[in-house]
Amino acid sequence: MLSAVLLAGDKAGEKINWQVLSGGGTVAGNSANFKLTSTVAQTATGSGNSANYKIYHGFLQNIMGESYICGDVNDDEIVNILDIIYYTGWKFKGGAAPSILNSADVNSDGAYNILDIIYLIDYKFKGGPAPHCP
Repeated sequence: MLSAVLLAGDKAGEKINWQVLSGGGTVAGNSANFKLTSTVAQTATGSGNSANYKIYHGFLQNIMGESYICGDVNDDEIVNILDIIYYTGWKFKGGAAPSILNSADVNSDGAYNILDIIYLIDYKFKGGPAPHCP
């Protein structure tokens, strides 16, 4: 697996992972926000770039996993009081677990517990920090 980290902009520090499908040769690329030097898949697509990335050859395969909204425990694509109710029902009333478990670890401590519920309440009703899931 290869990875790169965005260097600038509002996504600075975000890691992009992908997998090498077959050895296609060594490539290099860079821009103000992204740098890449590695061996990537076959040289099938040619070069491409934007303001945020540049890659010369090969094709990328996103292997980051499921897409989800951190804190959207009930998976309705919005973080609101219904997520707090869902979380409470799951943890204390025997309700169903979230379909994407990582969406419930809103304080990113590796546990699913009352601290996540308190974190969501603080975020939604007291101006606390936004959820940050793994």
